[in-house]
Amino acid sequence: MNAQRLLRLGVTTVVLAISSLLQAADGDAEWQKVADAMENLKNPKERPNSREEAVAFLKKGISEFDTARAAALKAGPNHPSRWDAVIFDKMVGRAREMAEVPAPAGSTVELAEVLKAEDAKPETKSQASVIDVMESLEAADAPGGDINGWIAKAEKHLKDFPAEKMNKMVEGKIQGAKVNAELKTKPLEMKFTAVDGREVDLSKLQGKVVLIDFWATWCGPCVAELPNVLKAYKELHPKGFEIVGISLDQDKAALESFVKERGMEWPQYFDGKGWQNEISTKYGISSIPAMWLVNKKGMVVSTNARGGLEENVAKLLAE
Repeated sequence: MNAQRLLRLGVTTVVLAISSLLQAADGDAEWQKVADAMENLKNPKERPNSREEAVAFLKKGISEFDTARAAALKAGPNHPSRWDAVIFDKMVGRAREMAEVPAPAGSTVELAEVLKAEDAKPETKSQASVIDVMESLEAADAPGGDINGWIAKAEKHLKDFPAEKMNKMVEGKIQGAKVNAELKTKPLEMKFTAVDGREVDLSKLQGKVVLIDFWATWCGPCVAELPNVLKAYKELHPKGFEIVGISLDQDKAALESFVKERGMEWPQYFDGKGWQNEISTKYGISSIPAMWLVNKKGMVVSTNARGGLEENVAKLLAE
């Protein structure tokens, strides 16, 4: 390569670099508006006092974020802050559903792009990695999923991003995943005296389908799920469906009153230790409700039985 060609190449490289810097600088003001919109959603000056106010707040805030992001992408399409907006957009996914604000067409960016981006900040890549790990858990834990592959992926994340703030949660999920993987290799062993004095021994329930329900009276989603559980029990208990409750309550009287009032006829484990509940801790339960289905052979076939409970129990009863 001659000197003149080298000179042209060098000039071109410098021009491209300067152009990229100018383009980023040109977008600074617009991307700051995106940052402001994200901050307003994360830390509102006035907290909503009702569900209606919360929905209105989310609708307004997410719409402002979308508008600011669209303008910023026009002003500075290669600005490094674009990756922070991608991460934020992933985090507000459920809020979008609640506020009924669909994502703008063409705005979806895969987390893999963030992880490969040379101009993404290390903390942004760390967030992209942990979100990717958590999003892939549900599929891995479903029937036919590769839970061991997920564990390897999660452990790699911990190695690559040791300072990530959410790593404690990832570690807990890894522990739970390992326990769940082992659960599916042999019949579940569980034996205790219920709060009402009944003796519970899963080995004696083989031949029936059993729901193990980790829950608490103070858990809103648990209480919201209860009508579905009660309906399935009423319909399928005569056909061989049993439920075993594992209560993470600390107030025995409150538990007994709630169970009686709601007509929950199945036995409940209670030790008053809350999140340190001996059975839930043994099995790495880090969030509730957690609902496990056990087939007639005593094997755990699902650790995520909330969706389609009655239908899934009926299928297991037919086996």
